[in-house]
Amino acid sequence: MSIGSEISVEQLEADPYPIYERLRAEAPVCFVESVGLWLVTRWADVQHVDKSPALFTGETDPSTLERTFGRNLLASEGAYHDRIRSIIYPWFRVGAIGDYPDKVIAPIAAGLIDGFAARGECDLVSEFAEPLSARVLKQALGLDFVEEATLRRWFAELAEGAANFENDPQRQAVADAASAEVNETVAPVIERLERSPDETLLSSMANTVLDGGKLTREEIQSNLKVMIVGGLQATTDLIALSMLAILSHPEQLELVLADPKLVDPAIEEAARWHSPVGTSTRQATEDTELCGVELERGALVAAVLASANRDERNWTEPDRYDVRRKEGSHLAFATGPHLCLGARLARYETRTAWRLLLEHLPGLRLDPDSPVEISGWEFRSPQQLRVKWN
Repeated sequence: MSIGSEISVEQLEADPYPIYERLRAEAPVCFVESVGLWLVTRWADVQHVDKSPALFTGETDPSTLERTFGRNLLASEGAYHDRIRSIIYPWFRVGAIGDYPDKVIAPIAAGLIDGFAARGECDLVSEFAEPLSARVLKQALGLDFVEEATLRRWFAELAEGAANFENDPQRQAVADAASAEVNETVAPVIERLERSPDETLLSSMANTVLDGGKLTREEIQSNLKVMIVGGLQATTDLIALSMLAILSHPEQLELVLADPKLVDPAIEEAARWHSPVGTSTRQATEDTELCGVELERGALVAAVLASANRDERNWTEPDRYDVRRKEGSHLAFATGPHLCLGARLARYETRTAWRLLLEHLPGLRLDPDSPVEISGWEFRSPQQLRVKWN
């Protein structure tokens, strides 16, 4: 049997890293039957796939993203992709959201910490990372009228479809229902914003004119869903995974506490060590060869970002978390034309979260009585992260 035929979805969900290590060594471009994808696992090959849209396109067929969200930025290339990105990207510039850490993120984070600080213990996922991400996203997008629980449910149900590579009809039905609910909910809001613009991203998407045209209603809705999933998933998981990384390495935490300049490197190293987004899915536009393997036109390829971030060919002792690592940038937010638009906001939130948590919760540490369980290969995160402090 080939390696690819032995790998199950359950194994990937439980812990993909040993699988990736074996694939990098024995079959760096390997068809994995359970997910119907060619997994590309070495650093250089992942870079090549992500940076070659003419050869490996994001406009895949089938596409879990387009099937769930509608036609969108992530699942497109060329003129359509460039048009959507040109309209959305300006909102994420430093000049547009440079005040977010102090004016938006810090007050929300401080309020959440005040709610549990006196208890001496909490779950950092459900009581901090998730609500912080949801509340910042609500304000940024212009969805203040949506209940926090509803936004988080939308995220979970839409993510089911985005990661449904095995095309499970039950999972897709859940995602499709959430997609329809988002469309129905935001349609009247878009109409209102077209009449009365404000400072939110949703308003910017509805009113920005490029080359004489605006985004259509369907384009706004489909890309809004991408931002709901990306904005909640990537930020929540980056906060949770980075706190898990530093708290499970007390000696590294001491270095950070002694030198706050290490906060940013510590967060970036955590993103490399446990990538919150696992893959970039692409499709070969012509017959080609990758790492000695023949790929036919139409082959669905997953450039495994999480594996590239631990490739022994690019990193020294890649399984080791080291806040003083100086080996260049990681691929946790992808690269090439589809580099994550929301990466800056996610970093803002995570840096602010670290600063306030470490300032206000002295002696912050993992709860030894609550072992941390991490799962997922496309979206990987701890389900809970119970901590204590003095």
